[in-house]
Amino acid sequence: MPVTSENPRLVTSAAPPARRQIQSWQDAEHNAAAWMRHWGFSDAQAKPGGADGGIDVRSRRALGQVKYQAAAVGRPELQNLFGARGRDMHKQLFFFTGSRYAATGIEYADTNDIALFVYALDGAMTPVNKVARRVGKPSAPLTPQAPTRLPPLTSVAIAPATPAPRPSVSPGPQVSKGPRWGRIVLGLVLAVIAVAIPHGSTVIPWPNATVMTIGLLVIPVILIVWGLAATNQRSFVATGASLVLIDLALAWMLNRHLWENTVTWILITVVLGVATLLIRWNARNRARARAAAAVVANQATPA
Repeated sequence: MPVTSENPRLVTSAAPPARRQIQSWQDAEHNAAAWMRHWGFSDAQAKPGGADGGIDVRSRRALGQVKYQAAAVGRPELQNLFGARGRDMHKQLFFFTGSRYAATGIEYADTNDIALFVYALDGAMTPVNKVARRVGKPSAPLTPQAPTRLPPLTSVAIAPATPAPRPSVSPGPQVSKGPRWGRIVLGLVLAVIAVAIPHGSTVIPWPNATVMTIGLLVIPVILIVWGLAATNQRSFVATGASLVLIDLALAWMLNRHLWENTVTWILITVVLGVATLLIRWNARNRARARAAAAVVANQATPA
């Protein structure tokens, strides 16, 4: 006779539940109920297809929710489970998924005493947070069993027996190809300044006016070419500010009149340091944006 949540007497708390292939959401719920009985909640039963208000496994002392999906479980799903408990604050909450948990979800679960588990395709359970490791200890010694390695995340993506429509993911605004006038205008302004500075009354060009002009024209040329060739609309504020600061420091270094002033070199060091911090901050923001876009693309890709 097969082991399901309807015949719990076949399962004892001394040995882990028998391995079963998880091929549907019903299998996942019955598997979760069997594990909860193993952990000491002997009356835990799954009621697939019922109006459970978000609860898939019920016991007098615990409630469990089971997700059969490829997407990561975040804070909203765990908040729904917490709310579905109502006034039964004495009941332990369990959450089971075949994929993974977002960092915000794990943080919420730790704060609200929710045990998080990930189930493998063979029914094995792995605790994810400290609550799960605490409540997942059976009351009787376990029968020694070979450890089960979870498959990589890409292979845990489970396709439902009945294909369900995936939520559409907006591709975002279309990127127009064309010059970025902010960069071009900034480059032209710096170019005019680069030509005018070597001829100022308080400037002694080093080694001469021609070299100083050429040196100060490097960043304006970069900005103009960048503006003409750019094909994205990312924020340019941090990068533009850092290039202006670098150009200012370069102008000070090419003016021999300021060399004997110690304050000038202190200012040059500070300005270059601020420019470096701006560049690193901008690079980190772009890396986070690329990582977020990759996560969205991965979740939108059919299994």
